Amino acid sequence: MLMSAISLPEQFRFLEPFAAVWGDLHSQDERYLKRQSLSYGELEAFHSALAPKLEEVFSYLDGFDATALPEAEARLYRTVLGLTEASQAVEVFGQARVPYAPYPHSVKMEWVGYQPH
Repeated sequence: MLMSAISLPEQFRFLEPFAAVWGDLHSQDERYLKRQSLSYGELEAFHSALAPKLEEVFSYLDGFDATALPEAEARLYRTVLGLTEASQAVEVFGQARVPYAPYPHSVKMEWVGYQPH
């Protein structure tokens, strides 16, 4: 996979090393598999860098139309979505992979009965 030439917005450039890992992943399944392939130390470093800044990131992204984010902001958003996976590893599992689950594995979610507004 080629690294993106799009930089993050200036105030979030400290996240560039993590955007190189997470920012170009477009699906939940890609992020799920990425978490499994990273070391716990990498996930913990990502979590430590981003989790305390989430409010700042979301306040910034709230200034844009979520359905038409400019590419730098979309890459920031995708990077933040990676934190959903890193947080599971750091806050729940205490390791990069789901305990007692085969590696690699994936999860398929199917929404039944949900009707968007």
